Amino acid sequence: MKTIAVAFLLIITLAISGVSAESLQPAAWQAYGIAFQAPAGYTVEDDSEEGYIISTPTYFITVQLLDGEGIQRSEIAQELKNVATDDEVTQQSPTVDFELPQFYGVFLRGNCESDQCLYSYLLTKEDTSGFYVSIVYTDPADPLPETILKSFTLEE
Repeated sequence: MKTIAVAFLLIITLAISGVSAESLQPAAWQAYGIAFQAPAGYTVEDDSEEGYIISTPTYFITVQLLDGEGIQRSEIAQELKNVATDDEVTQQSPTVDFELPQFYGVFLRGNCESDQCLYSYLLTKEDTSGFYVSIVYTDPADPLPETILKSFTLEE
């Protein structure tokens, strides 16, 4: 009887503690030396000079080099909103500026058809390149897309 009670408590504790939360593992786009934390068990869909795309049943992550030269930090928020509008992202949040050790960034959230999405631009602090990041996911309250975004680094 004691074993059943312990097993029951263990199951309840695991359910409450959120064991279903995704764990993260390193991912790297070798073509441009970009690394970040990605959902564990991802599948690489594309790893080329054109882009880096990975997916799990819950997340679809795209990283691309920004086209065009000379995009300025002061322009990235408006440029990101333009891309999101062109992609028909609905219910767009205001853009949020953030800074990482090697990047200046901006992101917004919205609805991409029946899914949620986070769009972002990252500019290197050395002003040498910029990247577009898109994370498509299902749960509007999911904090993991922002965690993934804020884990981006340039490999040394």
